[in-house]
Parts: sequence; structure tokens; C-alpha cells
Amino acid sequence: MSRAAHILIVEDEPRLRSLLRLYLERDGHRVTDTGDGRAALAAYEAEGADLVVLDLMLPAMQGETVLEALRQHGDVPILVTSAKRTDAERIAGLRMGADDYLAKPFNPHELTARVAAILRRAQPNSQATEWIISLDGGRLVLDPVSRRYTLVGDGVHPEGSGRLTPGEARLIAALARNPGVVLSRERLLEAVARRPDEVYDRVVDVHVANLRRKLGDDAGAPWLIETVPQVGYRLVAARNRNDG
Repeated sequence: MSRAAHILIVEDEPRLRSLLRLYLERDGHRVTDTGDGRAALAAYEAEGADLVVLDLMLPAMQGETVLEALRQHGDVPILVTSAKRTDAERIAGLRMGADDYLAKPFNPHELTARVAAILRRAQPNSQATEWIISLDGGRLVLDPVSRRYTLVGDGVHPEGSGRLTPGEARLIAALARNPGVVLSRERLLEAVARRPDEVYDRVVDVHVANLRRKLGDDAGAPWLIETVPQVGYRLVAARNRNDG
């Protein structure tokens, strides 16, 4: 069972909102719920949350706007729920920063299972130590546990710092464990999948695209991740020998 957490539900349909609250409280979670995007942001500002369950189809302020605002606050895990079901719509949700996407209608048991999985992934594993990853002579330094990274610029390439999403950090870690080796999308999916039966390999492409945007990598002339057509990806940045 996942750890007890504070969960913010943002769902404008009262019956569904009450049902989700009931199921999540049965799992031991503390729940705050609202049917309005502005109220959701105010609640998050006041109390924070360990995870947000966010419907995209909200009145007044759309869920996409709420998601963007939450991402500006930090990296709280976000489970998006929506009647939008196409691959393009799912990809759009992931690209905006959602940690998972659950299409309506859904079984509440599936939602609680997804919540438990996200909370497990968000909790550092004290049984296994992941060494700091340093790439390209220290140009990129990543702590896989906190997911914080530092990017050193050189006058041409950007510099900065921030935090990767759990999927992005797991993808970089998987590539870094196999420097120079081409990993298939299927193998990378095993590292970033949101559930064991996930076969949605476009998730890998979305994570790579987000990493390139954040870390200043160019698909045409990559310093970090190379696309191998019809196969997958490989890390082209050298991993420093003293980073574990």
C-alpha cells in the first residue's frame, strides 16, 4: 500500500468528486476537493498537496490552465482525468507536465491504483542508492533521487537548473547506465511506464522531446540523446568516470 498523502481533487462533477473522495479516504489519504480551477489553485497555495487529481474539462478556468499554473509552482505529481481519449490528446497532457493520464469513464479502483503507483514513484527508495549522474565533463549534473539538475552553459548552449519529472529522470538514468548503447523504445518504456501493462511507446518520445527542450539538446545535432530511426535512443554525452 502507498503512503498516506494529501490529495487535491479538482473535478466539477459533484457525484464523481464525492465518489473519488470516498475511495481515496478509504485508502487513508487526506483529501481536499473542489470543482473550480481558481479555487483549486487557492487551495494548493494555502495547503499544498502531495498529488493532484485534475479534470481537464472545468468551468471558467480550463484544466490545462490549472496544470500550467501548478507546474509553475513546482513539481507536484499530477494525475489528469479527461473525456479526451485520443493519442494526440494524451500526448498533449503529458507534454504539459502531467505524470499520468486517465481517460473517462474509468473505474475508481483504477484511479486509486494509479494514485498509489505515482506516490510510490515519488517517494525516494531508501533501499537503493542512485549515484549522481554527471555527463559531458560536468555540463549536466543530475541527482536521480531528487531529480534536480544543473546545466552549465558555454556561451553557446544554455545554462540553468531545475527539476525533471519522474519519467524524464528515469529515462536519463536508464540511458546513463548504458552509455553509447542504443536502447529500444520498448526497453526505455520499461523504465518510464506508468503501469505494467502500458504499451504506449509514444510516452518515451514525449519524455525525450521534453528533455531536449529543458536541456538545450538539438535532435539534428545532439550532445545528449541521439535518435536512432526505427530503433530507439542512445546517450551520446560521455558519462564521467567518477560519478558512480
